[in-house]
Amino acid sequence: MRPYLTVIYDSFHEAFVSRVLYILLLALTLVLLAIAPLGYETKRMVTLHRMSVRDVPSFVVELRQQNNAEGENPGKRIVALAGGPLKELVNAKEDKKFTGSQVSDVVDGLNDVLAKQDFYSEAAWKDIRLGQETKVLLKQTPEKLTGDDLSYFNRLLMRDAFPVHLGNVPAEQLYLTYPALWEPLPLPITQDMFAATVKYMLTAFIDVFVGMFAIFVAILVTAPIMPRTFEPGAIDLLLSKPISRSLLVLAKYLGGCAFVLLSVTYFLIGLWLIVGWRFDVWSNSLLLCIPVFLFQFAIYYCVSVLSGVMWRNSIVSIVVTVLFFYACFGIGFLKTSVFEPFIINPSRLVRLVDTEEGLVGVTQVGQFVQWNEGLKAWEVVLQSERRGPENFAMQSILIGPIYHAPSESMLYLQQPTGGGSRRRMGMNGASLMTAKWSGNWIAEEGPTPPTGASWILQDAEDNVFVVSSAGVFLYEGDGTQKKAKFLGFDIPLGGNNAFKRLGPKEGVPYFPPFAAAIDPSSDRLLIENQGSLYLLEREKQKGYVVTTEAKRDSEGEAVVGLTDKLAVVADKNGHIELRDAQTLEVQETFRPAGDSPPSALETSRDGKYIAVLFHDGALWLYDVGAGQGSRIDSDASAMAFDEDNLIFADNKTRVRVQSLASGETLETYWPVSDWWRFTYDWAIQPIYYVFPKPGELNNLLKYLVTDESTSSFQGPQSTGDLREVRMADNIVMPVVHNLIFICVMLGITCFYVSRLDL
Repeated sequence: MRPYLTVIYDSFHEAFVSRVLYILLLALTLVLLAIAPLGYETKRMVTLHRMSVRDVPSFVVELRQQNNAEGENPGKRIVALAGGPLKELVNAKEDKKFTGSQVSDVVDGLNDVLAKQDFYSEAAWKDIRLGQETKVLLKQTPEKLTGDDLSYFNRLLMRDAFPVHLGNVPAEQLYLTYPALWEPLPLPITQDMFAATVKYMLTAFIDVFVGMFAIFVAILVTAPIMPRTFEPGAIDLLLSKPISRSLLVLAKYLGGCAFVLLSVTYFLIGLWLIVGWRFDVWSNSLLLCIPVFLFQFAIYYCVSVLSGVMWRNSIVSIVVTVLFFYACFGIGFLKTSVFEPFIINPSRLVRLVDTEEGLVGVTQVGQFVQWNEGLKAWEVVLQSERRGPENFAMQSILIGPIYHAPSESMLYLQQPTGGGSRRRMGMNGASLMTAKWSGNWIAEEGPTPPTGASWILQDAEDNVFVVSSAGVFLYEGDGTQKKAKFLGFDIPLGGNNAFKRLGPKEGVPYFPPFAAAIDPSSDRLLIENQGSLYLLEREKQKGYVVTTEAKRDSEGEAVVGLTDKLAVVADKNGHIELRDAQTLEVQETFRPAGDSPPSALETSRDGKYIAVLFHDGALWLYDVGAGQGSRIDSDASAMAFDEDNLIFADNKTRVRVQSLASGETLETYWPVSDWWRFTYDWAIQPIYYVFPKPGELNNLLKYLVTDESTSSFQGPQSTGDLREVRMADNIVMPVVHNLIFICVMLGITCFYVSRLDL
């Protein structure tokens, strides 16, 4: 054993004395010194920006209604003190489509009002429920407040007066700082999002500087090791000792990894210290990336070792390794960046709805499709506004659809196309779409739903409810309802006043992404908002009232479901809680799909079954009567219940109808593959499966640093809503396949050396 340890030690010594190592360490040091001054600071939020106002057009309508009302109110105070542009928008006789400059006029006008000493009026705020912090500042006498204190107080007054539009504005603003180079840069994230954002940036940063730069340099430096080993003088000296040729090669291989081990360890420890010191984010999992990068280099290096043994030329070793890199990159690019986003995933079914006219599905790009038995294919019957490949089309969430039997129509909420830019402009209102059947599905835009409309639900009597930031609304399409009151003011109900507010008074406003569900056998509702659960029951006179409230133990986004016996909560970490449907007390907890987040939760109409779909494709079905759950599919993408069956889509476009009672598959809708799908299934996927995947180890890096196993296609524009289309990162398979590849390559190298005539 000692001779092999000596070989490994000599390799470490060569790395230490290598000039290239010190040049690389110097370059990495300069990078660390360049980012070391970066930092952040927090200040009180004393101004508003575009992201501060939710649904600017609706907010202007509310200002107009209050300005035209009798008596003093906050809206009148804003309009009276605002500048000309905001006044013109409020006093406009017709509602027009807002432009980016008009959104800026609204925000600038509000910021002007924040600096006004006479903004507060006791008469205007007499009917407003003030927050605790507002009451404290009010006791200090507003006339004595100046500067930032005055602006902050006025911002709190606006928040309390308009909780739906301004209620989610954080109390503090984060700023990115870099001494002596620029003024503090405001960041469009909250304190809660800061640590996660830093970790995401870290993942991208180390993937570039270590995963590409450092490993490429290491390949150049280590390429001559094996050719030099088999030079006539060197190999004769080594083989004069009683050692195995194969073990000699393995010892040289391990020793060659010393170079990348030293450079990666130095850089990541330095980065860990800087991020912890400057950003107060001590991500210990960042240090776990050291063996991951070492493993990634080992994949490339085993190719370099084999080519070095065969041709005994360092230049050839480098060329072969680079060609290997391009081969891995090419097959991965072809699968994940060409076939899947442009050909395969656009037809992937993400919604299913059972109608009287047949089964209707919604694809990942928003196409409504219906099964054609004669052609054995899904035919497009309705095209939403969202078109294009997955990366560009899925910038909004299609909410629903639900099938309304009395009107023979499908109803769904559609957020604006290009949701990221429109959200930054404050125009994030959804639109209600109605698709009626008249020999074909014909879509029409309905009345504008309430601000923050996020869920459309249907009870046992086919009543349609929309749950928005302001509460629960009953949809009545005849437009005869009067304006609803919320916190003492008329709120914009859109279009023809087709939405009647039914409450509740407690727990509102709801801040997206919140979750809502209805008991299919009744009209009870379950709402999850910022870690709190609210059980709502409908009373004839009062509308919806909160009968039970409970706090969740975990934080973050969730989806919910409700039956007559159970309330179900599935959180973003994959936990499923079964709670009592009356007291909301936890009865059982499951985690059937690991830490994969859920994408949907459905309950059968009789309340006997609960189904949870996860973003990694796992579909979990729970039998309430038996008290048991089982995983029934691993590649599902959509699901729905009918009277006695569970309908779910898997394999992108295949749909199966499974009996709830027997578990048997009653019917299968499996379209015939076209040429592109055939090529993907029988050529691209098999080659990709057997090929090594060094590039996909960045999924493991992301998982270690961020603890996230899925990626939203919306990227930084993601709202965090679990219904967003996400890509499940395969973490284990690349590790296994790459490990097998290393073993095979080293085995071939050892066999070749053992047969070599030296």
